This record gives sequence, C-alpha cells and structure tokens, in this order.
Amino acid sequence: MKKILVVILIFFSCSSLAQAACDFIIDIGDKGTKVFEKFAPPIPGFKGQFYLPLQSPEVCPSDNLNDTIAVEYVFLGEEEDTAELAAIRMVVLNDGNNTESDKLTLMNYAKKVYGDFDTGPNPKVFNNYYAWEKNNKLIIYMRMFNSEELINEEIYISNNEYDEKLGKFYYDIEQAEEAAGEN
Repeated sequence: MKKILVVILIFFSCSSLAQAACDFIIDIGDKGTKVFEKFAPPIPGFKGQFYLPLQSPEVCPSDNLNDTIAVEYVFLGEEEDTAELAAIRMVVLNDGNNTESDKLTLMNYAKKVYGDFDTGPNPKVFNNYYAWEKNNKLIIYMRMFNSEELINEEIYISNNEYDEKLGKFYYDIEQAEEAAGEN
C-alpha cells in the first residue's frame, strides 16, 4: 500500500511540474504559422527578422504571470510564412521603480520551471545570470542592474543552433552598420 501511495504522489508531483511551464505552442526551429494564426501576424524587425510580442497571460494563463511580463517570439527568415523561431524571450517591463522585478515573479518562475539557483541571502539584489541546458534547449535567466539602477530582467530560450544563427545575424548587422558609418 505504501508503494502505491508513493507512486501516486510522485506522479502528481511530476504532472503538476509539467503544467507549470508556459505553452509556447511551437518549438525552436519551427515555422511561426501556428502562433501567427492563434495570436497575430509578426512585426518585421531588421531585414530577415520578425517579432511577435505578447503579454504573458496570453501564452501562460495558469502561471500567475501578469501583463508586466512580455513573451517575445523572435523569428529569422526573409518571409513571414517561412520564418523560423530562433528564440523566445520573457521580459519584465519594469517601471522606474523596478516594481515588477522586486516582486521576484520572473525569478520565481525560472526557479520553478527550469531549476533552483543560488541568489544569495537577498534575491532582490541578485545581479547576475544563470544558464541551463535542458532538452536540447539553452535557457538563460538574467537579472542585471543598469547604470541608472533599473533592472533588466529576462528569460532567454533558444538552442545551440539558433543561438548561433542569431549571434551571426546580429554580428552581420553590426558589421554592415559600421561599414556604412565609415563611408
């Protein structure tokens, strides 16, 4: 009887953890069609890039995340219908007082979904990042104070292939801008 009870408790613990994460609908490398049909068409960024910003309750309705946390899909591709998901960013939209970051909402979400990490004795002064590699995904939680003491806080999700593609994409843009500035 004890073994059955233990198995049931483990099953419910695992299933509740599985439901804790946002359902992003598509995976890194997939075309954005399902997401565009469900929410909205993407917004063009740089040539060869598209974005789809959403409020987190639309993507994560049961995660107690609010409108001050945005979910941003980042796509690479020349055309909207062939653009592939390169990254997902969950970004805290802080006011001038860091109100949302001080609630530790995104930090607690990252710990719950991706794994605990040491934030020191006072998590509100955590000024660093933490990275995981899980299920062939690269997940980076970052909480950094800028020069004006405002907190930049986000979770970045990609994989090695698309993280490298994004890095090259931004590098090429930077090089083109530098070359244009020299002329």
